[in-house]
Amino acid sequence: MGSDIMEEMTVYFDSGGKHNTEATLELAKKKAVKRNIRNVVIASSSGFSAEKAFEVFKDTAVRLTIISLGTNARSSFSEKVKSRLEEAGHNLCFSGDITYEFPNIAITTLRRFSEGIKVCVQVMLVAVEAGFIPAGQEVVAVGGSGPRGYEKGGGADTAIVIEAMKSSDFFKLEDTPDFPKEKRRKIREIISKPR
Repeated sequence: MGSDIMEEMTVYFDSGGKHNTEATLELAKKKAVKRNIRNVVIASSSGFSAEKAFEVFKDTAVRLTIISLGTNARSSFSEKVKSRLEEAGHNLCFSGDITYEFPNIAITTLRRFSEGIKVCVQVMLVAVEAGFIPAGQEVVAVGGSGPRGYEKGGGADTAIVIEAMKSSDFFKLEDTPDFPKEKRRKIREIISKPR
């Protein structure tokens, strides 16, 4: 193989949902360590995925940014997990507290890859708008499938490497003759997702 070819593993789960959470977090950790990525952004509505992430990443230099999505995020998130994250110096943000752009056409398009891909992009956007992640930095984003429609329950099942961007910039495609097309690619790697 030539020097411009990189072989990486992508894991595909037979089904989405909660039962993939620990495996997804372990894969995200492995990628973050390999790529020397210091920020991992994780979606967690109730605190389940956040608590698992706290354990998986405890022996690393990674800073976690937990984003709780949804209108009832604050009331449904575990107070115990919230305190534990804050004491350890990790970030926690409720998406309802942040203003960000995420057009429906983008949401629908990303859902065609998987619900988790949509969530990974969304939590990255929220984290940047909240000021936890600087734009331009590569991060690992972890998302998944919400509880509706999954008999085993919602949880983390998707992880990607993505370049952090402000939401107002994410959907603007640079289209000038002198702009390198490589810089348009923001989702750099798919680590795992349901099939």
